[in-house]
Amino acid sequence: MKEQFSVHYWGPLLFRIKIKIEYVKDIIKICDEATEKFNTSLAGIIDDEVLIDKIKYAKIIQPYLVTYNQAYELWYNQTIQKITVNSAWVNYMKKGECNPPHTHDQCHLSSVLILEVPETLKKEQKNWKGTGMGPGTLTFSIGNPNSFQTNIFSFRPEIGDLFIFPWNLTHSVSSYKSDVRRISVAANFNLEEKK
Repeated sequence: MKEQFSVHYWGPLLFRIKIKIEYVKDIIKICDEATEKFNTSLAGIIDDEVLIDKIKYAKIIQPYLVTYNQAYELWYNQTIQKITVNSAWVNYMKKGECNPPHTHDQCHLSSVLILEVPETLKKEQKNWKGTGMGPGTLTFSIGNPNSFQTNIFSFRPEIGDLFIFPWNLTHSVSSYKSDVRRISVAANFNLEEKK
């Protein structure tokens, strides 16, 4: 006899989607034009963190924000009327640098988009011997570890992976030993729910 069961959504919505490679290329161009350092406002132990044009960035990822809205409605049973970009910056992460566990404030949502993951770093990840997913991985965590509870998700993200999550979801990127550059864009958003 088959027993019926249900699984209940619990905790924050951690949204992940793959964006088109041509959009990745367009965003890289926006990053290449950027010059204003942003390090003093961020948690990252990264030398090169640079503000990018948030309006151009938002325009490119707009279709994925529409899809995010659909996921948001399913998860929270609420509909977003409007999502606006608050800030956006590029992280040019190098050997030995990291982004320690942190949250973002003065926004409702945060995001990470992966623009470049060199093959050398992928090889280092594959050869990793230890706990966790290893070098250059993106980790999200909530609360303290408890029995019968998943409180950590780690990813070895690929080019084009876009993650959107609540501002207060703790996240981090571990350091790596390869002499290469890993590039990601972070952006914060404000949202308005429909009444």
